[in-house]
Amino acid sequence: MNARILLAAALLAATSPAFASPLREAFDTAAGLNAELRTLESRRAEIEARLRGANALTPGAPSIAFGYTDDRFSQNRGFREAEVELGVPVWLPGQARAQRGLAEAEAQRLAAQIALQRLTLAGEVRDAYWTWATAEASLAAARARAASATALARDVARQARGGQVPRAEELLASADAREAEAALREAEVTLREARLAFRALTGRDPATGWEEAPREGAAAVDHPRLLAARLGQDVGRASLRVAVVEDRESPELSIFGRQERDERGAGWDSRLGVRIRIPFAHEPRNAERRAVAQTELTTAAAETATAERLIAAERERARTALADARAAARLAEERHRALSEAAALSEAAFRAGQTGLAETLRIRASLAAADADRRRSGVALRQAASRLNQALGVEP
Repeated sequence: MNARILLAAALLAATSPAFASPLREAFDTAAGLNAELRTLESRRAEIEARLRGANALTPGAPSIAFGYTDDRFSQNRGFREAEVELGVPVWLPGQARAQRGLAEAEAQRLAAQIALQRLTLAGEVRDAYWTWATAEASLAAARARAASATALARDVARQARGGQVPRAEELLASADAREAEAALREAEVTLREARLAFRALTGRDPATGWEEAPREGAAAVDHPRLLAARLGQDVGRASLRVAVVEDRESPELSIFGRQERDERGAGWDSRLGVRIRIPFAHEPRNAERRAVAQTELTTAAAETATAERLIAAERERARTALADARAAARLAEERHRALSEAAALSEAAFRAGQTGLAETLRIRASLAAADADRRRSGVALRQAASRLNQALGVEP
């Protein structure tokens, strides 16, 4: 038993990282708050109690019975009889071993189910974090755009007062600054909502700059979903063994003592005896229990096959998404670099009176969009690595 449980624990431990991080700390806090996890963990006591019952000397508690008979309401000749009986249920052949096997299998499956629920929660925490990180990147881009637009508006207003540019261009620059300021306010609201969502899930605020490297070393067999499905087959087989062994109620061995007299004035006779109760099997009930166990086994086998396919597809999808995110981040960086140079040339031409403000604002708007894309692409790249780890079945 211990070796099997230790093996399952070792497989589950492979899903956890060997280092702490801000997101790991937030995940641990979220795990302590998660109702589903607490419910699953509370089932450990239930399974431990069942295992103790399987290791007990008898399958149930002893019983005691008392009896008394007399003839005062019939012949009234003084007949008296008193009896006490102590009965103890007895294990059926192989029943205790089958019960222990079922309890051990359920304990291992419960450990895998807890790991699977933790992984599901890890996905929620990761998504909440990256939603916040994306909002933070968008806010940084909005701040940069608002600062640049405000600086340009002040510069154009100064030139308008000196008669160097017409009033229309001053109004155009002011409108662009107000638009950038509105976008900044909207980005602040989005970031605040993302922070609140993360705090509601984890009980703490997100930390800036977290990232995780892809952990490609995780084997498919270590994935909690696949492990839970395979251990579900073990539970199904153990349940079927119990259904086969427990084909009737437990036999009962009893010891009884009796005292009696035949008539008034006669002496008392004392007797001591042994009684064995052997129930018969009831096939309709047994057939139903075997069918239920077989259904559980079939379901677990189907879930295992489904888990294998889905895990393989999720891993392939996550690897492809990571490669795409790397390419997108590189392209976004190159686009931003090109537009930065173009914006600098356009502003120089505007100050020299070679181009109008509208063209400069158009290029600056493209640069602002490229800056936001560049920042979000950097976040998306880190998120893709995080999602690959999620598909590999490892916690933050």
